[in-house]
Amino acid sequence: MERTALVVDSDVFFVEFLARLLERRGYRVARAYDGKQGIAGLDAGPYDVLFADLVMPKVEGRRLFEAARSRFNGSCGPLVAVSGTVIEQMDELETLGADFYIAKGPLEKLEGRLHEFLDRLEKLPCAAAAGEKKILQTGGVFPRRDALELLESLEFHRSVLDSLATGLLVLDRDTRLLNANPAALELLGRALVAILNRPVIELFPPARAAELIGLLKETAREPRARPRALFAELGGRSVRAVIARLSAPRAPSGWVIALEGAAP
Repeated sequence: MERTALVVDSDVFFVEFLARLLERRGYRVARAYDGKQGIAGLDAGPYDVLFADLVMPKVEGRRLFEAARSRFNGSCGPLVAVSGTVIEQMDELETLGADFYIAKGPLEKLEGRLHEFLDRLEKLPCAAAAGEKKILQTGGVFPRRDALELLESLEFHRSVLDSLATGLLVLDRDTRLLNANPAALELLGRALVAILNRPVIELFPPARAAELIGLLKETAREPRARPRALFAELGGRSVRAVIARLSAPRAPSGWVIALEGAAP
């Protein structure tokens, strides 16, 4: 039977390198170029193996791994992080959600390591492979100061978002959910993995869908449009949803929705 794989990485050239390596071994490979596309790619699963970077635009690797585990409940093959930040994140691997961790390095050395890894993986039963968490390093890879600084910055901004008492939803330009902080998830009564990459209108009452879409369009038309607001019942509370346009440097625009909830 043909084996299947999903490869997710924001580096197009690395996706092609790994996908072609797998295809030469007889895999049918699905490709995704950021974490959000990776979430969408899970719809075609489960896969015999899933490879993903840890640091990606829109949805980070750990969220993708959480979504895969939630979606497939053990029926998917091993989840493999192939990342340039594995060495810098050695102390927190238990929180990142993969079964195996492979440090990126020179492609000519990495190719050999990947073939060795797949040789062993293909001989093991799926359950045994997924239960054998290991770190595979490519020669010549060492912790880098710039990568450590990047991870520290990402962790700081993640902590700020998580600490806010106001609920926040972050939307891509197609109105699908990229992130939600704990305050928003508590208000919605939903887990993040259950709503990632879902259209935001699914989170609001149907009676408010047309108004919500209209306000999203209004704020998208003007780069400096003032925030718009609507009221809706969410999680048994009357909520004021304040919609603002999100315009990130070198990235497509989207929206941020602040959920200001009153007691029921």
